[in-house]
Amino acid sequence: MRIPAVSGLPIAKRERGIGDKKMVLFVGAIQRRKNVARLVKAFERMPKGWRLTLAGATDGYEAAAELRAVEESPRRSDIDVPGYVSASDLASLYNRASIFAFPSLEEGFGIPVLEAMAHGVPAIASRSSALLETAGDAAILIDPLDTDQLAAELNRLAADDDLRADLIRRGYDRARMFSWEAAVERTWDVYRALIGGAA
Repeated sequence: MRIPAVSGLPIAKRERGIGDKKMVLFVGAIQRRKNVARLVKAFERMPKGWRLTLAGATDGYEAAAELRAVEESPRRSDIDVPGYVSASDLASLYNRASIFAFPSLEEGFGIPVLEAMAHGVPAIASRSSALLETAGDAAILIDPLDTDQLAAELNRLAADDDLRADLIRRGYDRARMFSWEAAVERTWDVYRALIGGAA
């Protein structure tokens, strides 16, 4: 049995305003199931001054089509594609991000969503696949096929400080449920149940 866990929980909560950190962050390999092209189209409707960072390997399945949306975007100069990043660089990106967007079409679990929450970044995620269970009520959940909805929620989250603060609070609580300490405790509960059943 595999019980997912998230490391890197912040020591202290940070109620952060957007300030000059107007960055939407996506983390994951660039590939068709990650829905990057729709994210790019939705980002194009955000106000000037915002940036989109797509952090992850660029050689995933049908990545060329997803990256074409980046190259052809009228906001190309506002989109960064750093490729695969180290753990320390990834932590820096989470700390700089104002919004985390993960509109994946298909996901086994969705660890990046929990990592973003653990870093105090309000998240938007798909309501499909495993992400519904992963994010719970701590993220804005969208139809990953609906670009209009994704764009609307990106803009709503960018403009609504109260919503951001609420999602940050919920996100910290959600991420704690998947900390290594919680994973160890749940694993130990499984062993205790097995031992008890055998006895």
